[in-house]
Amino acid sequence: MEEKLKVFLCEDDENLGMLLREYLQAKGFDTDLFPDGEAGFKGFVKTKYDLCIVDVMMPKK
Repeated sequence: MEEKLKVFLCEDDENLGMLLREYLQAKGFDTDLFPDGEAGFKGFVKTKYDLCIVDVMMPKK
């Protein structure tokens, strides 16, 4: 069984974040979605990710 690639997704627009997460999961990626920079940083330091997709303008940087 092939291991899924792990994706870090940080997006403060809830609808866009959910859309991107669903798309990536449908393509076979294991995706973690974070709603702001603070939560994203806390998640990022706990897990090794293969790909990071980050909104550059968001609250709580």
